[in-house]
Amino acid sequence: MNQEVPKQHAAFAVIAIGQEPLRQYLLQWNQRWGAFNLIGGKPDPHRETDTDSLSRTIQRELEEEMGLCASTDFQILKQLGLVTMTQYSRREQQVKEYTFAIFDVRIFPTFPLTFRKNAAIRWLSTGYENVFVSANEINNLMTLDGRPISSTTRFILQAVGELPTISPPISTFPPQHPLES
Repeated sequence: MNQEVPKQHAAFAVIAIGQEPLRQYLLQWNQRWGAFNLIGGKPDPHRETDTDSLSRTIQRELEEEMGLCASTDFQILKQLGLVTMTQYSRREQQVKEYTFAIFDVRIFPTFPLTFRKNAAIRWLSTGYENVFVSANEINNLMTLDGRPISSTTRFILQAVGELPTISPPISTFPPQHPLES
């Protein structure tokens, strides 16, 4: 029995401020996942513009989830790439193949950097919590105040070259729990 893995498309925005080593990324709390994640989502099948273009999907997501206006509050600079991963969907209880279109986005492009970081994130929410986090926090999958960051966020940012790929340390200690036989 050869079952085909369902495929899912989505679009995510990389919204970053600053340069290395002080570069920070804007993430949004995802209640369903219980973690901070890049801002984005999947195409709305009821909107023809979404099904035709993932750049239109990310524009709609930024407008809905952040309350921003495309003509004045943000610019989609370019598509950084397509990232494909296969993982288990807890919500749908099945393995799925995801293809994510990743976009480089600038918020409030005419305002100074200090405004974008400090004052702007208070304006960004329409019921969602938004935070700027460092590359180190993303690599550790934890904010400085101990809240989880999605491993999908780290995977995506590594795939588009925003974060270095870090191999997990090799443990030389035996597992704490014996394996079942």
